[in-house]
Amino acid sequence: MSVLRVGSRTSDLAVAQASAAAQEIVDKNPELTGFEIVGVTTKGDTDRGSLKEIGGTGLFTSAVRDALIAGECDIAIHSAKDLPALDHPELSMFFPVRESAHDVFVGHTDYRGMPYGAKVGTGSPRRAAQLRHFQRDIQIVDIRGNVPTRLSRIHKDLDGVILARAGLDRLGIDTGQDLPYEVMVPAAGQGALAIETVKGSPWEAMVEKVDDHTTRLEMIAERTFMAALGAGCSTPIGVLGESTGKTVALHARYTGEGSKIEIRRSSNNPVTLAEGLAEEFKKRGVRP
Repeated sequence: MSVLRVGSRTSDLAVAQASAAAQEIVDKNPELTGFEIVGVTTKGDTDRGSLKEIGGTGLFTSAVRDALIAGECDIAIHSAKDLPALDHPELSMFFPVRESAHDVFVGHTDYRGMPYGAKVGTGSPRRAAQLRHFQRDIQIVDIRGNVPTRLSRIHKDLDGVILARAGLDRLGIDTGQDLPYEVMVPAAGQGALAIETVKGSPWEAMVEKVDDHTTRLEMIAERTFMAALGAGCSTPIGVLGESTGKTVALHARYTGEGSKIEIRRSSNNPVTLAEGLAEEFKKRGVRP
C-alpha cells in the first residue's frame, strides 16, 4: 500500500484538477491508500510578463516534468494545452476524459452585443486574434493571473474577459457564455488533462486505467498538428479534434493580420490527418 505523489503547479485551478484526476487513479487502484500534491513553481508562475513576450514552450510544465524525472513525485498532472507539442522521450502520457473545450466570454453584455471599442482581457495571442476577427474595433488588454483575479477586472476596467470553460467548471464557477467554435476555435489540448509518468515505472499501469480512448485520439490529432506545423502558444492558431472513438474530425483556424485560414478534415488515422492538415496550412503561407 502506498500514497501517490502528484506533481502539480500550485494555483487553485492546478491543484483542483490534479486532485480530481489523482482521486480517480486512487479509486481504480486499491493498492493506493491516497495521494498527496507535490507543489512545483514554474517559470510561468513567477514571470508576470506578457505570454507573447516571454514566449517559449513549457512555461507552465517544464519544472513539473523536471521534478518527475528527478523522482520528487510519481506522476505529473498538467493542463494538456500547456504542454509542448512534442512528447517527452523519457515520459509516458495518459489522458482522462476531456471536459468542455470551449472558450468562454464573461462580461457585462452578451458577447454579440459588446460596445464599440470594448476592452476585453486575455493573455492569449490565439484568443486575441480571433476576437479581433469577430469584432475589429475590440481593444485587447493583455492580462495574467488566476481565474478570480481575471474575473475581478470586469468590475474594474474591462468589458469582458476570455477564459476556458473547463477551468471554470473545475473551480465550481458557473458564469459566462460558451463561444461557439464558429467564433473561436480552442487551443490544442484545451479542456483535457495530461498525466505523465516515467517510462517503465510501475505507475504506468496504474495511470493507464484512467486513460480515455476517445480523448487520446483527439489529443494525438491536435498535438501532431501543432508539432508538424511547428506552432506554439504564441502562434495565433486554434485546433480542435472531435472523435467518435474510431474517426477524428480536425478543425483548425489560423487568424493572422487581416487574414483567416480555416480547414476541416476527417479520417480514421489521427496522425496522417494532422500531418496532412499542417502541410495544407504551410502551403497557404502559415509560418509560426
